[in-house]
Amino acid sequence: MIKARLSADIPENRFSSFNGRLPKIGDLVVIDQGFTFPDEKAGCLVYFQNSGGDFEYEAKVYETELGKNERIV
Repeated sequence: MIKARLSADIPENRFSSFNGRLPKIGDLVVIDQGFTFPDEKAGCLVYFQNSGGDFEYEAKVYETELGKNERIV
């Protein structure tokens, strides 16, 4: 599983919360799949997973809004 930390605030129109949790800088998110935004910049779909294993939100983020990737086993 590959994760990275959010390094920027994510606008409301690019995330969906499953339980009211909002994305915040420093969250360790699971990277799911890459895609290209309409402005032709690289992005990816990410999920925040809590310590209990539940997903709390999903977000579409630019690669520049993520820190260094971390491989988590």
